[in-house]
Amino acid sequence: MTSIARRINRSQVFSMFWTLLLVDGLIVLAVLLGWAYAMERQMLGALWQPQLQRSLQWLDGASGRQLIESVEYMFSLNGGEMHRVAAGAFLRIVSDIGKVLLVTQGIILVLSWREGRKRTMRLLSPLHQMSETAEQLSRTGFDEQKYHDLEDAIAAISPSAPDARLSTGDSDLLGLENAVNNLLTRMHESYRQQIRFVSDASHELRTPISVIRGYGDMLDRWGKEDPKVLGESIAAIRSEADNMQQLVEQLLFLARGDAGRNQPKLKPMDLSKLMREVYEEYAMIDKNHGWRLQADEVVPAVGDPAQLKQAVRILCDNAAKYSALGAPITLRSFVDEQGVPCFAVQDNGTGIAPADIPHIFERFYRADPARARNTGGTGLGLSIAKWIVDRHKGYFQVISREGVGTRMVVCLPSKVVDKGTPAEAAAGEAGLAAAPLEQTAN
Repeated sequence: MTSIARRINRSQVFSMFWTLLLVDGLIVLAVLLGWAYAMERQMLGALWQPQLQRSLQWLDGASGRQLIESVEYMFSLNGGEMHRVAAGAFLRIVSDIGKVLLVTQGIILVLSWREGRKRTMRLLSPLHQMSETAEQLSRTGFDEQKYHDLEDAIAAISPSAPDARLSTGDSDLLGLENAVNNLLTRMHESYRQQIRFVSDASHELRTPISVIRGYGDMLDRWGKEDPKVLGESIAAIRSEADNMQQLVEQLLFLARGDAGRNQPKLKPMDLSKLMREVYEEYAMIDKNHGWRLQADEVVPAVGDPAQLKQAVRILCDNAAKYSALGAPITLRSFVDEQGVPCFAVQDNGTGIAPADIPHIFERFYRADPARARNTGGTGLGLSIAKWIVDRHKGYFQVISREGVGTRMVVCLPSKVVDKGTPAEAAAGEAGLAAAPLEQTAN
């Protein structure tokens, strides 16, 4: 690296030297031509013209220092009188100035050599580090057999085996082994989740298909003659078809989401307005529970209103399934202590066991499969709600106690609201209208 820096610096210094030498020559030539022109105009005056006969002459026998002082500049106009001008004194001055200039430029070249070497070494320091690293690697003693052992160890890995690991027993390859093993762990986890998803989806579809087939057989045997059997079978088939349609739509939603085709269309919105719309829907269609709304101010946020409404409906459906008849269910929008817009759905239902809370957002997970069959549902609702909230860069807060109830809170940090901002000012900034304080429905 030092040799490279020396060559680069030498090339730069020599380039500077020849440039200075060329500039000096051009300066001396310009000075001499200017002096000759001044002498010609002084002696010829208005008779001067560019076409003059010009020459230089040295006195006979002059040498050394006298050679410069004995120079005469001669010129004549159209073969007329020859004018002579002693150029020795002027050339002596030019020579002295030239010597000073050359000494100064020599000092500049020496300083440029020294500084240029430091600068070149500094610019080449990354290459120097690379060369040192390469030299260190060359001393580690990697041989061809070691690479063959690594290839054999990788080829022996079975991707489908859950305990597959890369192991060469070589400390130099330990970092590579850890990286490959971490990748295998993630692959196995992804593969396990995929297999579980397909298995659960098949199981969920098998149940309604079996029911439909059973009622179809019953219709074939007795439904032709018995109107009661006919009506019961048709109602059951329609119900199971609806369940299958709901399951397929949810599976398609998640599949499109995983493929990046359900990206939210974000825009300014009011969470209070969203919760009021959902409240009005459920207060009208579900008379079996006491629906309540708490929205004391506008809560500006940024999100996809359609997707967020879908998430709220999922939370409301879950709250209704696991709440007793007439039990209150509260829909709320607010700004938390950190100024983050949030909405919540709270019930006084059966609650969730602490051991089940970490798994409630997994696809097809049910805390109590027997109870789930009684209450209906596919086990995909909370997974879809979690997917929607994740795409909004939000997060869930789950507070639940068995026998007391559950509160599901969604926070959307994509829009931070100042706690001290009045509701009217926030509404003006978001272009939204304020909501009533509280409403209840029984």
